[in-house]
Amino acid sequence: MTALVLLAAAVIACTTPKVHDGDTLRCGADRIRLFGVDAPEIRRGQTPAEPLAYEARDLLASLTRGRVGCRVVDHDRYGRHVARCWSDASPDINAALIRSGLATQYRRYSKGAYADAEAEAKRARRGAWK
Repeated sequence: MTALVLLAAAVIACTTPKVHDGDTLRCGADRIRLFGVDAPEIRRGQTPAEPLAYEARDLLASLTRGRVGCRVVDHDRYGRHVARCWSDASPDINAALIRSGLATQYRRYSKGAYADAEAEAKRARRGAWK
């Protein structure tokens, strides 16, 4: 089996992960960046939070209560797993965040995978699209 096939088959599962911000969480020792999701940045030191950053973080926390599973699709330059995730609350956490308007599609990486979810948020004028 090639490394790519092994990577694509990796699934990380946990119960109620720790949410770092609107597009990053931790399942035990595994740091996970949500594939194709770009959420506003929370406050870092002297850099203020971007608009809707805490709302995006809180939505991710609510979407990840209970059992969570993530299928790893890649790794980023910080060593985090990049993954598509689901939970008891949502069959597609990544799309739910984008559909809420509190996060946008990270087009550079998603290659349009969440275009429909983002279009829905725009049409409904949710979150950043108000």
